Amino acid sequence: MYVVIVGCGGVGYHLTKALLAAGHEVTVVERNPAKCELLFEEMGSVVSNGDGTAVADLRKAGTARAQVFIGAAGRDETTLVACQIAKHVFQVGHTLAVVKDTKNEPLFSVLGVDVVVNATRLVVTALEEGVPGQPLVHLRNAGGPNQTIVSVPVPEDAAIAGRRVGEIELPPHSFVSLVIKREQALLPAHDVVVESHDELVAVTTVEEEQALYEVVTGV
Repeated sequence: MYVVIVGCGGVGYHLTKALLAAGHEVTVVERNPAKCELLFEEMGSVVSNGDGTAVADLRKAGTARAQVFIGAAGRDETTLVACQIAKHVFQVGHTLAVVKDTKNEPLFSVLGVDVVVNATRLVVTALEEGVPGQPLVHLRNAGGPNQTIVSVPVPEDAAIAGRRVGEIELPPHSFVSLVIKREQALLPAHDVVVESHDELVAVTTVEEEQALYEVVTGV
């Protein structure tokens, strides 16, 4: 699947990382040259320096062949315009917008954005990955209204370090969808061993988030 993302701060960064780990092709459109350089150093040529509201820059990023377009810019106005261009100029079949201001959420839906994610519910908009005490990062809402996809790094002293995925007792409505290691990303087969500093991408519910966090990070 080919995905174009506008914005590589916070949400855009984590989505890019997760999508690449899952084997998808991703291009990030970012107008800030410094952010582009940092993303290039970490992830390679997935970044395109340009304006997410400019048709020419979106065309350069290959938006015309994208199956999914994600607006995750720093301003809701930019995100909305980018999604509208993707849908109506490039005929992208599925658009997703990360909205920062709650009162703007209905407008995005009325104007035809397929999925609207309220950024106030995403820890990643306030905290960067790795901040002590807040390692659980929301990536996006899942299929149901009460489901969410989260990323949790496994700390050095976690009790699950060294155990197989199939041996980890997760909350009843939670499951691991991806195990990201330093050198590769693995599907969560029963015998995959979870190690310190791995990153677990999991589907869970709002009610079970804290329990999942405690299982992954507890000693």
